[in-house]
Amino acid sequence: MASAHDFFLLGDHEAAKQLVASALHAEGFTVSTTPAGGLLAKRGSGAATILLGAWAGKNFQMSFLVDFMVDEHGRLVARLNRNLAGGALKGGAIGAARTDSAFQQTANAIAGVLQPAGILADSVSQN
Repeated sequence: MASAHDFFLLGDHEAAKQLVASALHAEGFTVSTTPAGGLLAKRGSGAATILLGAWAGKNFQMSFLVDFMVDEHGRLVARLNRNLAGGALKGGAIGAARTDSAFQQTANAIAGVLQPAGILADSVSQN
């Protein structure tokens, strides 16, 4: 179960950040900027998740964080993070599995936007 996924990006950093945000929007997330300049992506309903847990279906609430940094080669690194305990606390084993599946789908969606744009240099999943 991956807890983070790094995307190493080429080109203009601000344009790359916008592409990451657009990929998150396309996956149904509401995206806001963090104080550190990253992105907070949220979807689902907190009330439905509290009442129904993992059975909240598409309303199961989850959030991911994207932190941005620059590596030693000057490439922008977009790190998609997730809270490993969050899904389990909200919906037990089913909630954790649902969150893991959504995390993998989100990482694939981001790569699916960055690759055709020609800015994805590398992508690494971290445990």
